[in-house]
Amino acid sequence: MSTDIQIYYFSATGNSYKVASTLARELGADLLPVISLKGRAPVRSTAEVIGIVFPVYDFKAPELINDFIKRLKVSPPNYFFGVCTFGVMPLNAMRKLEEVLLSGGKELSGGFTIKMPHSGLGYDKIPAEKQKEMFGGAEEKCKTIADYVKARKRGTIERSSFTDRIALLGLLARLLPNLLPMFKQALFKGWDSLGFYADEDCNGCGVCERICPVDNAKMIDKKPTWGDNCISCFACIHWCPQEAIQIANLTQKMDRYHHPDVDLGDIIRQKELPAFPDE
Repeated sequence: MSTDIQIYYFSATGNSYKVASTLARELGADLLPVISLKGRAPVRSTAEVIGIVFPVYDFKAPELINDFIKRLKVSPPNYFFGVCTFGVMPLNAMRKLEEVLLSGGKELSGGFTIKMPHSGLGYDKIPAEKQKEMFGGAEEKCKTIADYVKARKRGTIERSSFTDRIALLGLLARLLPNLLPMFKQALFKGWDSLGFYADEDCNGCGVCERICPVDNAKMIDKKPTWGDNCISCFACIHWCPQEAIQIANLTQKMDRYHHPDVDLGDIIRQKELPAFPDE
C-alpha cells in the first residue's frame, strides 16, 4: 500500500471507529479495518505514517491487533502512532502496544488514550448528557492528536496516573456487587456456564453472525450458537436489534450501547471490505 498516511482500526461498539474516522478526516488518511486483513501474512505498507486505533480489553489491545502488528511489514522510515478508547481506565495499554511494536523493530512515536462510554459487564448506564460530554472531548482530543502527527512529534506515551490507579481500586470496590453474581456462578457452575445464548426475543435476523469479528457466532436453524473463539468484544450483545443475546443471567437488565454516530453497516463492513493488495 502506498498512500502517505494509513489508519488501521478495530471497533465493536463504534467508539474506536468514530475516533479512527475522525482522525482519518483530520489527517487525510486511508481508513483500513484490521479484521478485513485477517489471515493475510504479511500485510505490506510503504506509508510514511501508520496509525493504529483500538478499544482497550483487559487494559491492553485486543489480541487481533497484536497479531496484525506482527504480520505488518513496513518499508522504513515509518512513523507509528496509536490511539486506544477506554471505558474504565487504560492503565499501560499504550506501553504494551509499544512493546509489541518494538518486538518487530517498529517504534511508537505517540500513544494516546480517549475515554468513551463503556460497554463491558457490571457497569451502570452513563447518562446521555455525560455521553455527549465524552463525545465532545473525544472530538477535541482527535484534533490534538492530528496536530501532533502532522508535526511528526515524538515521545508522548499516555498512561493512567498513580492517582487514577488508586481511584481504580475504589471503582472496583463499587462494582463488586454487580460483578459478584458472575463470580458466584463461575465458582459453583464453572466458567463455561457464562456462555452466550439467545432468549425468546430472538427473531433469527443473523446480525450477531454478520458482526462477529472472529466468526465465532453461527446461525443454526435460525438461532445463533457460539464457539470457543470469543474475544469478549460484546458486539453481538450491543448490536442485537431485539436485545435478545444474553450471557448467563447477567445481562438481562444491562443497557445496550453503541456509538450514536455509527451504524450497524459501519461495523459489519470491517469484515466485508475486500482485502487490500500487497505492494
